[in-house]
Amino acid sequence: LNVYDYDGNPTQRAERLPPDVKQYAHPVIRTHPPTGRKSLYVNRLMTWRILDMDPQESRELLAFLFDHQERPEFVYAHKWTPGDAMLWDNRSCLHARSDFDPNERRRLRRVTVLGEKPHE
Repeated sequence: LNVYDYDGNPTQRAERLPPDVKQYAHPVIRTHPPTGRKSLYVNRLMTWRILDMDPQESRELLAFLFDHQERPEFVYAHKWTPGDAMLWDNRSCLHARSDFDPNERRRLRRVTVLGEKPHE
C-alpha cells in the first residue's frame, strides 16, 4: 500500500495517515515492460505496508527491502554542475534529493510521460 501525502513532510514518512490521504495498492515487485526485468516497487517514504500480511511481518520485510535497495553499490549520487540535466525511469529507479544549500539557486523542471500501470 503506497500513500501519497504530498501535503505532509516530503522527506519523512508520517507516523499516522491523514484520513483523506490518497493511497493505492501496487505490487512489491514489478516487471519493467520493455525489458522484462524485475525490480522492487517500494520506497521508504511512500510504502506504508504490505497488504494481506501481518503488520509486524510487513514492517520487518519492508525494513529489509528498504535497507537492501539503499545499499551504497546501488546508489548513484549526482554531482551537479551548471547546465546538467537528469533523466530517470521511475519504473525501475528510486530518486531522492540530498540536502542542499538554501542560498544556492535551484531550478527543477518535471516532465511525466504517461505510461502503463505497474504490474507483476
